[in-house]
Amino acid sequence: MKKLTAVLLSLVMALSLAAPAFAAPAPDAAPVDGAYTVDGEAVPVYKPGEAIPISAILKGLSPEESLGIIGGADGPTTIVVGGQIGGLDLGSINWDDLAEIPAPDSAGWAELEKELQRMRDEKKEAMGGVPGQIGVMVNGEYIKFPDATPEATDGRTMVPVRALVEALGGEVDYEFADQKDSVRLFIDKYTINFTIGGTTAVRHTRGTDTGEADKTIEMDCAPYVKGGRTYVPVRFIAEALGYDVGWDAYYETAILLDREALAADIDKDFTILNKVQANKGVGMEEGKNYQADVKGDIAVTLFDTLNGNQTYKADLTAKQLFNTEAASAQLSLKLSDNAMEELDKLLTSELGPDYEEDAAMLRTVVEGLEDMELILNRNGSAWFRMAALDELAGKDNVWMALDLGEEMGALAFASAGDVTIGKVLAQAVRGNSVTEWGSAMEMADMLSKLYGDDKFTTSNGTSTLTIDVDTLMGLYEDMGLSEDDMEEAKAAFKEYKITMKVDAKGGSDMTITMETAALSGMPAMKIAMDVKQDAGNVTMNMSYHIANMGEIELKLTETQKTTTGKPMTEPPEGAVVVDMDSPELLNP
Repeated sequence: MKKLTAVLLSLVMALSLAAPAFAAPAPDAAPVDGAYTVDGEAVPVYKPGEAIPISAILKGLSPEESLGIIGGADGPTTIVVGGQIGGLDLGSINWDDLAEIPAPDSAGWAELEKELQRMRDEKKEAMGGVPGQIGVMVNGEYIKFPDATPEATDGRTMVPVRALVEALGGEVDYEFADQKDSVRLFIDKYTINFTIGGTTAVRHTRGTDTGEADKTIEMDCAPYVKGGRTYVPVRFIAEALGYDVGWDAYYETAILLDREALAADIDKDFTILNKVQANKGVGMEEGKNYQADVKGDIAVTLFDTLNGNQTYKADLTAKQLFNTEAASAQLSLKLSDNAMEELDKLLTSELGPDYEEDAAMLRTVVEGLEDMELILNRNGSAWFRMAALDELAGKDNVWMALDLGEEMGALAFASAGDVTIGKVLAQAVRGNSVTEWGSAMEMADMLSKLYGDDKFTTSNGTSTLTIDVDTLMGLYEDMGLSEDDMEEAKAAFKEYKITMKVDAKGGSDMTITMETAALSGMPAMKIAMDVKQDAGNVTMNMSYHIANMGEIELKLTETQKTTTGKPMTEPPEGAVVVDMDSPELLNP
């Protein structure tokens, strides 16, 4: 059923309120010694002129997630990770009508390229761009250039300065202080001065006592005059104003993205949800230490009418110490005795006697889950320890070192109030894709239709939201689902209801009930969940019942408080620290 995932989207979004996630960009293939690799393995190479079968470039997923092709008459044709073929959009091709991709130097390829170019121009024009012209997009909208067009000079995108500055809400002054060929820009809180033919600009902050010093900016391409219009490198102005700058080669468009402005615009519709987000943790203060204790009980019951139902349990505990600079945690996941016995039976039956060593190692890993430690610093440095590492390395007290990067480290220590709905969606936008902007806006619009401020009713300081089947069906109608898909969606649900109550401080109580019918070979199922949170204290109860198969029950509590204890900032003295890719880890 094509739309089943879409039908369940609302539940996923409800669950995501507890843990917002940032979208990761698609991986890029990198040339190594003239070849291309995917996950460290060389990709197939075809001779010039060879037709490439569809099966060689599709992974059984959507075309956008498929492999692309480079090369042609002047060299080998190579499959690489992408979503395009020689710059052509795979997602635009009707794969049902093709048995193979034409050879890159053939007449068939030229026809395919011509048709895809037409489709590309059509889509660019629909988004507000001009086909065949270099475009500049600012926060999702193409800039109009009425009397002069952007152009490429020495690999740099040059744009008429007045059209760009006015699109950014500023003004241009060409004559001031009797300085010949000087230009002054007034944009936002800044004044930017530069000279035609020069490569140095100075940015001043307007007003007094702003505390922000003047900034000298070096341009890698000098401004010039052409046809009576002043051209400047678009990157220079954009970065001077704090925009992210990217380039979409497929649509020949420079992309200027102000993530803060985008986040602020989205967040206008989510003040209630953002109160909930800000309430998820204690308000951390510089110099103070905090402790979070987590307790979870998991029970999995497998139905068996002949031999009796079997229930397997697992206990989860975690103690975390953290402050604004570091965090360390002790974690344990312990399986019940009968669960360990069942694991042994499974390993024996699946791996067989010839793999006793592998089975023993898997048991060691599972048992090692009972004693784990993690350390993370704000700069992204991290270390992880579990008993299985000692077994692998043949040493005691082994810690694996990880470098998560400064950006991820800073995100991990951001206060709950800083991780708003708008910032999550703005962070998900890739700055080198014209279409990514539309995807982020579509997600923001969908969330607004379900969880926007106008969907809550407020009385006596409590805001209440209810989403039922009718709400969900209305959303799918707005998404343009066909009549058949709508009927399938309606038949899928026997019950669907999300109720959320938010108090004035952001404390929340959310209940979710969903029951689906057996459809398209999928069993009927029922999910019931209740989540309460207030100032870092959380209780969650969930049951997930699959008809005639089994049931999962989860109970989870988390409490946070200030403490005199301090988190570890590095492994203890005497520890054996190995890098994640260290050969010593696997070859003791």
